[in-house]
Amino acid sequence: MFIRDPKTAKIGEEILPFEIDTIPEYFLKKAEAELGESTEKKMQGLREIRELAQNDKHTRNYEFDDDFLIQYLRARKYNATRAFTQLKALVQLKKKNPQIFTDFNFEKTSKTINDKTITLLPWRCQDGCAILLIQLDNWYPETFPVEEVKRACAVWLMQSLREPMTQINGFKAILDVKSNPFRHLRHCTPNNIWLIYHGSQECVPGRYKEVHIVNTSATFKAAWFIIKSFMSDKLKKRIIFHNNSKTLINYFPKEILPTQYGGELEKYDMTSWLRKAMAPEKLALIGGTRRESVSDPRRDSHHRRESNCFNWRRESNSSRRSSKA
Repeated sequence: MFIRDPKTAKIGEEILPFEIDTIPEYFLKKAEAELGESTEKKMQGLREIRELAQNDKHTRNYEFDDDFLIQYLRARKYNATRAFTQLKALVQLKKKNPQIFTDFNFEKTSKTINDKTITLLPWRCQDGCAILLIQLDNWYPETFPVEEVKRACAVWLMQSLREPMTQINGFKAILDVKSNPFRHLRHCTPNNIWLIYHGSQECVPGRYKEVHIVNTSATFKAAWFIIKSFMSDKLKKRIIFHNNSKTLINYFPKEILPTQYGGELEKYDMTSWLRKAMAPEKLALIGGTRRESVSDPRRDSHHRRESNCFNWRRESNSSRRSSKA
């Protein structure tokens, strides 16, 4: 029922823009059929995942808004226990790697668009999936260090999941892994590769429907040798290798695929969306916020860093409640 042919899909009908204000009826029914979503399920799931968070030592001192928790519930089809396990993994990732979630800078992150290294495409697939395009050969570590890549991945993935359509339908990724090994191989360390995999697969509540690999290179082969050892069988089955990048048109509507991959999309620029996604008040909610301690005014250096990294003044609990009201 919820399968659409990319060869017959048309922009404005089956093909919708990445940014969309409301969820069309078709996709509301899809969420109900594929995720088991209903108003009652949402309310029950939120109660359960909040209770789990409040009773766990890793998450009890964090606050999560409903929209953020719904992302995890949808990703795990309203199994609150599984959703909480993934949520806790993100909190632990933040604690162990705070540098990924601090010091965000729009000018730096927007280089991924200008340099054509990481971007979302402006149109969704006919099935509602967001399309993430990564072009490895355009990455120059000398001008965009690997730590900035990790921050950029956090922004692109987690902020795109603020879109309910992405929560319901998931991602499709096009990984163009053509690479200059002299630039990239030294960064293919087990730690870097595992961190990106662990963060994107086990911490971020994205539903990865397909991963398309084009222009296989020596760098990718080295990374694949490492990553396939801990990749889930489910994800492995969703990885599609292309001998010719032009075969992507068998999976994506031609109108929304960039011309270098056989499509008709000549210009695409997601700078406007990225600027909105990186507004300080939105970035401050990535991964939940620490509760301010009332009984102990002292804070360790990590808490100060987490509180100040977005250069904004955190609202008090009372003002936050009043703003929701």
